[in-house]
Amino acid sequence: SHSQFQDSPIVLDPQSLSSLTNSTPDRSRHRVQDREFLEMCDEGYCLSMHQPWASLLVAGIKEHEGRTWYTAHRGRLWIAAGSKPPSPQEIGDTEHVYRILKGGESRTEDGDLRFPTQYPVSCLLGCVNVVDCLPQEEYRTRFPEGESDSPFVFICQDPHELPVRFPVQGKHKIYKLDSKIHQAAQKSLQRVIKIRAEKHSRR
Repeated sequence: SHSQFQDSPIVLDPQSLSSLTNSTPDRSRHRVQDREFLEMCDEGYCLSMHQPWASLLVAGIKEHEGRTWYTAHRGRLWIAAGSKPPSPQEIGDTEHVYRILKGGESRTEDGDLRFPTQYPVSCLLGCVNVVDCLPQEEYRTRFPEGESDSPFVFICQDPHELPVRFPVQGKHKIYKLDSKIHQAAQKSLQRVIKIRAEKHSRR
């Protein structure tokens, strides 16, 4: 019964905030609290990306997203696909790059990466959790084999793909989703998280 499963937008009361932000001698517990706090921060911010990279990020195959600009945003970031359909060559070339980059991770029984079966455009695909935005020099130090050579790199975790595609018009940089689409996407995401948790508990 985690608060992120609720249908209504999450509102943190002052006591919850202080328990999450106050320092604690148990640093590992503090890190868990920080991560949970980031996951709860969902104000409907969205980033539009070109395909096939947008779907690869939401699928968890791509984990680092490069930009020419810095962002202070941390927490949930919704990912929308831009309006330009990717060519078969773009898809093939990009999937080939990630097969090399990812090595043996996220593989199916036949040894292949779990690539998306389709790369839809002009719609909301899902979300990730932005835990950091690193300048290239620091990024290269922390991730020597990192995939991005952009001036700034978003470090993304906890990807979730929506089962329903909500049509959206992309905008520049990070922007706020329409409130009705955001609420519908949140409800859809909560169902996904609940199903995933139930599957995990049965293992």
